[in-house]
Amino acid sequence: MSTFTLPKAFPIPVVGIGPGSQPAAPDLNYLPLPRLLDGFDMPWLPTAEETAHLGNAKALVAELIRRMQAWDGTSEPYPSLQLNGLDRDGRTLVSQLLGEGEVSARVRCLNGHELLIQESVFAGVWRVLETDADGQPLADRIEACAIPAAVWQQARAFGRRELTPFDPAGVALMNAPAVLAEVAERAAAYQDGDEDHVINFSLLPMTPEDMAYIDANLGGGNSGVFSRGYGKCRVMATGLQNVWRVQYFNGMNAILLDTLEITRMPEVALAAADDLADAIERLQEALDWLTGEQVA
Repeated sequence: MSTFTLPKAFPIPVVGIGPGSQPAAPDLNYLPLPRLLDGFDMPWLPTAEETAHLGNAKALVAELIRRMQAWDGTSEPYPSLQLNGLDRDGRTLVSQLLGEGEVSARVRCLNGHELLIQESVFAGVWRVLETDADGQPLADRIEACAIPAAVWQQARAFGRRELTPFDPAGVALMNAPAVLAEVAERAAAYQDGDEDHVINFSLLPMTPEDMAYIDANLGGGNSGVFSRGYGKCRVMATGLQNVWRVQYFNGMNAILLDTLEITRMPEVALAAADDLADAIERLQEALDWLTGEQVA
């Protein structure tokens, strides 16, 4: 998985004497303001005439829209369509239409396969590529949902159900034992539908030894979700079922918020119902363009 590193120190400029040669007063130095949120941009698409021979790809998009319209937004199975039957040009068109959104995920399955997941520019519409242990493609599909279920299903299948903290071997700890006791109790009792339980390390007096002990006891999981939108976010499964490490970073890759969440899937990784409804409308607009039925 990717790791975040702090950037190199900003070089000190060489200045002479006179006006502007002295550093500004400390109270006038501010961090740069964050950029504005990006709005939705329809991906660039070829014309209906240029794609007249790609009827199968257009039919697949139409079927995706139909299934999303018929879906209640929460139940499983959710809409899922295989792209394996499309030829190269058809897949290229679908890739152009979907574009690349701000959220991606990676899952190592228990059978040795790997899932590479990318959200499209239409929130809640995901491209899922499944490969074997050697990296050879096995399946290519579109899934419309809050997040592909394999992310949390494989994390749950991989994780342990119970946590028994090991002896810290004489290392002085502050709050780690109490935190792990709370995690063990909550994780063992968790059932789907329960309210999320969040432990915020950013608000707790935790020593480096505390954090190392917690990380060693929980262990790493096999699923990770990454968002590069307005502020970076990393959602990582741990080695304990239904326990996720959620970290938010600023523009300098420094951690702003560091939490453990006991839940099926942290809400920050999920596409909202409103996003999915909007995706249907946007997809229809794109299909209308490809079929030459757009309103002037």
